[in-house]
Amino acid sequence: EGTGGGGGGGGDDDGNDEKTNKFDFTTKVNRVCAKVREVMTQAELEGVTTTGQIISSGHFLFPILSTFAKESPPKLEEALTMIKNSAFDQFASGDTAGMNTKRSPLLLEKAQNSIQYLAFLANYELLFDTALGMYDFDLAKAVARNSQMDPKVYLPMLKRWRNLPDAEAKYEVDVRLKRHDSALKNLVQLGKDETESSEVAGSDDAHFEKCLSFINEHKLHKLGLELYERHAHYKRKIMVALGEQLLSEQKGDVALTVFLAANPSDINGAKRAARMCGDWKSYFAYAAEDDRDEGSGHGTKESRIRAVAESIAEEVCFKGEMKGDMQKKRESIAGAARIYLDYCGDVASAVDMLIKAEMWSEGRRVSRLHSREDLVKMCVDAAVSYGQKCLGDFEDRISEFTKANERYGEVLEIRKDAKREEGDTGAFDFHQDDGGSVFSMASNASNTSLQSNMSAGSVGSVTSVSSVISAGAVSTFSITSDVDVNKHKSKFNKLGGKKKKKRPKKKGPAAKRRIQPGSEEELKSLVMTLKSNCIDEAYYDIIAETIEFLAQVGRVSLASQLFDSYNQMRVAINDSQQNRLSKAKAKEEDAKKKALKEGHDHDNTFVKIDCEDEVDALCCKMMPDALEQVFSFF
Repeated sequence: EGTGGGGGGGGDDDGNDEKTNKFDFTTKVNRVCAKVREVMTQAELEGVTTTGQIISSGHFLFPILSTFAKESPPKLEEALTMIKNSAFDQFASGDTAGMNTKRSPLLLEKAQNSIQYLAFLANYELLFDTALGMYDFDLAKAVARNSQMDPKVYLPMLKRWRNLPDAEAKYEVDVRLKRHDSALKNLVQLGKDETESSEVAGSDDAHFEKCLSFINEHKLHKLGLELYERHAHYKRKIMVALGEQLLSEQKGDVALTVFLAANPSDINGAKRAARMCGDWKSYFAYAAEDDRDEGSGHGTKESRIRAVAESIAEEVCFKGEMKGDMQKKRESIAGAARIYLDYCGDVASAVDMLIKAEMWSEGRRVSRLHSREDLVKMCVDAAVSYGQKCLGDFEDRISEFTKANERYGEVLEIRKDAKREEGDTGAFDFHQDDGGSVFSMASNASNTSLQSNMSAGSVGSVTSVSSVISAGAVSTFSITSDVDVNKHKSKFNKLGGKKKKKRPKKKGPAAKRRIQPGSEEELKSLVMTLKSNCIDEAYYDIIAETIEFLAQVGRVSLASQLFDSYNQMRVAINDSQQNRLSKAKAKEEDAKKKALKEGHDHDNTFVKIDCEDEVDALCCKMMPDALEQVFSFF
C-alpha cells in the first residue's frame, strides 16, 4: 500500500529526464528502492499508512532492509546501521519483556532475526566484512554469531581489536579488508597519537619508516605526500621512494623529474634516471654536483667522469641506432659525438659519430676546429661513399615504386568492387591457399638506413617489390596450383612418371605467410612498399646536405650527378602517381556516366578505401631552391 501511495508523487525524481522526458533505466532499480524506502520510512514516522492503517516503529523493517540490499551496489552499511539503531531503540524504550537485559541489544531476538533476513539477501561473510569496515566490533560479533564462522577464530580477533588503541585497530581492520588508503591514514594517525603519549626520542622516525614501507608496498606515494605535506624531511623521503619506484618500472624520464623536484634534490637518483632514459645532458649537468665516486673509483674526479662519459656515449649511440625514426637516430648519435668531444676530449671518436649520423659539415667543422685535416679527409671520403650508394638506391626506388604503384591501382579497384558487393564492412578475410598464392609477407620493409661497413653513413633502404609481385604478375596474376599442373600426368607421361613427395609444411615463425592476390593483405603490403620507396623527410634532408657538402669540398661532378639522379627519381615517382590518379579519375568519370545512363545514383555506389588519401599524398619534393640555383650553372 505504501508503495502504491508513493507512486502517485512520481515526477522527475522517479527517473525522468527533464530535458528528454525519458526514463533513466540505468538507475531505475536504485530509484525505485529509494522511493519505496522513503514512503515506508515516512509511514513509520507518522504511525499510519496512506490507507489509514495504524503501524508501530519497525513495522517495515524487513522491506526497508530489502531496499538497501537490492540497490546496486548494495547499501549494507546503511542496512546494518538501521538494524543496530532499531535494536537499541527497542532496548531504550524498555520493550524487552521476556528478554535477558544483560546481553547486548544486538544479540536479542529481533536484531538477530533482522541480521538473518539481511544475510538471506547478502551472505554472512560480506556482512561481517561490512560490519568490520564500520569499526563496530559488537555489530560484527552479532553478524558472525549465526554464521558458519568459527568462534575460536573471530572472538579472539574481535577481543584483541577492542583492546587496541582506536587508530591501530582501525589500521588492522583496513589492512584485512585491503582498504589501503584508509589503512595508511589510520597508520599515520596512530603515529601522532603515540607521539603525544610517548617521551621516547626518535619514535617519530621509527613510525615513519613503518609508514614509508607501507607506502612503497601499496604504491600510495600520492596519498603519503598529502599526509606529510607539512613535514619537509618526510616528504622528501617519500619523493625519493617514488622516484625509486618509477625507476623499477623503467620510467626514467618521470623519475628524473621526481628526483629533482625533491627538496633538496636527489642528485644520485636523478643521474641514474637520466642515464636510464638517455638524457645525457641532465646527467652531466648534475654529475659535477655529486661527490659520489664514478666508474671504478680510481683517479681524479675528472678521470672518473671521463670513463663514465665514454660508457654513456656508447649507450646513447646504441640506443640511437635502435630507433626507427631516422631523424631521432641522427640526433642521438650526434649527442654521443657531443659527449666524446665535451667530456672525453676525444675528437676522433666525436667525428666518427658525426659521420655515422651523416652530419658531414659538422664533422668537418669539429675537425678544422682541432686542426685535424686527417679527420676532414675522413668526412669527405664518407660523404663520397654515401653519395655513390645513393645513386644506386635512387634507381632501385624508381623501379620498385612504379611497379608497386601500377599493381596498387589494380588491387585498389578489386578491393572497391569487393566492398560494393559485400557492403561497407571494412577489412575482408580471405582463406589462404598455398597453391594459389604468389605473394609473400616478406615484402614489407622500413625506410631505414643501411649501415655501411665503412665509417660512412647510411643509405635509405629499398623494399623489393619483386618479393610482393612475381615476375610475370605485374599485369596478369597466375593462381594455378600444383594440382592444375599435374592434372594431365600419367604413367605414359615422363612428367608424371614419378610420384611427387609432399613436403611437410613449415610451422612456427619460420614459415612465410602467403598472400592471396587482390586481397586486403596484398593491398596493405603494396601500401608499405610505396611508402618505404618514397623519400621521407629525414632522408631528404640527408641527401640535400650531402649534395651541398660534396659541392663545397670540390666534388662537384658527383654532387651534380647525385642532384640529377634525385630529380630523375622525383619526376618518375611523381609521374607514376599522376598517371595512376588520372586513370582512376577517368574510370570514375566513366562509371558516373554509366550510372546516369542506367538511371542509378552514382553516389550510392561510390566507395573509398582508408589508405587512398595517404598513398595519393606520396610524392618527392624538389631540392632546396639554393641547390636548384647552384646546379643551374653546371
